[in-house]
Amino acid sequence: MKKGVSRLALAGLIVGTSLVLGISTKASCQGTGFLSSYYDVATSNSHSASGYGGSGASGGIGDGLVRMILPGHGENALGDNIQHGTACALIYVFDDIEEMQACCGCPVTPDGLRTMSVINNVTKNFGVNRGNLNAGVIDIASIDPNFQAKKQIPLPPQIGPIGIGTNGNFLACDPSGQFGPNVGATSTRLTAAEVANEGVDGGGLVAYITHTEANVPVPASVNLTRGVSVDEFQNAQPDDPHLTELQNFCYFLIQNGSGTGACSCGSGDSWSKSPNPLI
Repeated sequence: MKKGVSRLALAGLIVGTSLVLGISTKASCQGTGFLSSYYDVATSNSHSASGYGGSGASGGIGDGLVRMILPGHGENALGDNIQHGTACALIYVFDDIEEMQACCGCPVTPDGLRTMSVINNVTKNFGVNRGNLNAGVIDIASIDPNFQAKKQIPLPPQIGPIGIGTNGNFLACDPSGQFGPNVGATSTRLTAAEVANEGVDGGGLVAYITHTEANVPVPASVNLTRGVSVDEFQNAQPDDPHLTELQNFCYFLIQNGSGTGACSCGSGDSWSKSPNPLI
């Protein structure tokens, strides 16, 4: 599946907040409804899908960490604070030949921290021909919990559960925006209008990723020269056709039913403990 999404990232999305060898630049801490960045964990050792890197090349040389926070979030479309301000991060993962390889929906609580390993959570379970894991693109869309069922039910690994809301419904994060009717539940699709409006009331999702890279070409067995940076995901403004494609291919990965094509949510609270989150 060819997607224009990777054009958003590999050509310059590393210009956000950076902490390089202890030197930091000021973070904007201004999220929107759609964020994008890149990962590169192994191209100093072996080629990426598009052919970059290999033994002796400069490039990724170790795991990356994705960290997501929600500066503020209040009432939502499902009711009056029924999930105490928890939002959903809908995550879409590509290799560097523009193939979506995994998707997942992960809860993020107000002023909570969700942490994901690129190797162990983001790329571990790729779904299309067991695609190349070395480098690619991560897109994150934020949305209010978009899956509701009358009771708690088993879900495919791409859909992250939140819990039972004060209205008695079981809430979850559906990155396909359309799985609900398969199990007698409802799902809400992500739209460009929602992306544009996200953050007006709640501050929007903010995300960061670490990169560990060889600064000069080194043999794969001699990982002595490396740099570490922390980069902020960059704001993007996708249109409805693009968002439709993201959700439709994620739905394909879910419907495949093999258990592949799913990222996992790492560590972080799924439910806000505060009855009155700061707004």
